[in-house]
Amino acid sequence: MEASTGTAFQSEPTLEMAAEIETRLQLNPDYTKRIGNFGFLELEESWGDEATIINTARISTTNKRVNSLDAFTDKERTLLHYLLAHNHGTPFETVHFRFRVVAPIFVLRQWMRHRICSFNEFSQRYRMPITAFYVPDQEARTVDGFEVLSQESVERYCELVESMHRFYHDEYQQVCTRIEAAEQAGLVEKTAGSRNPYRARARELLRNAMPVSTYSDLYWTINFRALMNFFELRRKANAQYEIRAYADAAYEMFCKKMPLLGETMNRVLEERAKMGEQA
Repeated sequence: MEASTGTAFQSEPTLEMAAEIETRLQLNPDYTKRIGNFGFLELEESWGDEATIINTARISTTNKRVNSLDAFTDKERTLLHYLLAHNHGTPFETVHFRFRVVAPIFVLRQWMRHRICSFNEFSQRYRMPITAFYVPDQEARTVDGFEVLSQESVERYCELVESMHRFYHDEYQQVCTRIEAAEQAGLVEKTAGSRNPYRARARELLRNAMPVSTYSDLYWTINFRALMNFFELRRKANAQYEIRAYADAAYEMFCKKMPLLGETMNRVLEERAKMGEQA
């Protein structure tokens, strides 16, 4: 059997998402990355910077603003480190980031444990599912050199997941055919598009058959204080492999966007780690 690419068939949402990913990779190459067989991450936008943090921290003691990172002296750099190292957290909540995330549902359910942020997600209630699903590669299914899942196991897994997606597709097509026949016979009221209550109810019920390996799509908006916590927890060696891949990619994009803040964060995390070792 040929190894699955993790796409049961090319549904409209899947084709749209694949095209969107390709477009974003071309338009924003420095802040986009493919992850896994269909995953994707993009740092779309950020608000505020290191100067924002310094100015909001100083509001209680002085009117000496800095207009940009270019105006920083050693004094501002020292203050930035002091604030972060001593948990003066609110100034770091004034800098925000918005990421576009395409990831398997099981990864997103872990992600949503981080609650000081906002999520806006693709809805299977209003649209047919993305038919792409996560397929673990060799590295993902190997622990300390031992292959936990064999290639044969992965192939059976792919067959099962593909059958669940095809079940949804086939059942939904049958439902739509029955609804159209009922509309023509005057048995139910004809309603156009996604507002059709009969099709909507079918989607609500059939989505229950979708496995958590199915890819979803969301926007994630978060302030730096919460983002640092996400990095600290999800980039650890004992974090699950799949979410760690996204956390590492987000970290790389963040450090590229705000190198001084990234450098300061790394220094503080290293200091905390040393203190933990000495405790």
